Amino acid sequence: MRFTADKPLETDTVKAAIAEAEAALSGQGRLLVRPSGTEKLIRVMAEGDDEALVKRVVANVAGAVRSA
Repeated sequence: MRFTADKPLETDTVKAAIAEAEAALSGQGRLLVRPSGTEKLIRVMAEGDDEALVKRVVANVAGAVRSA
């Protein structure tokens, strides 16, 4: 997803959303959030057995990045 803030992954809101997502996925999946090296893009990827949980945590983290 595109972002406008200088460093959205360093904001408290995004850090909290990532921590909550990791806690929700604990033992059931994994989360990867990383910036592109060449564009103003953040990749939010998750995987796990519970599709609804994975979609929810990705949406929450993506929403936090958008509002950063």
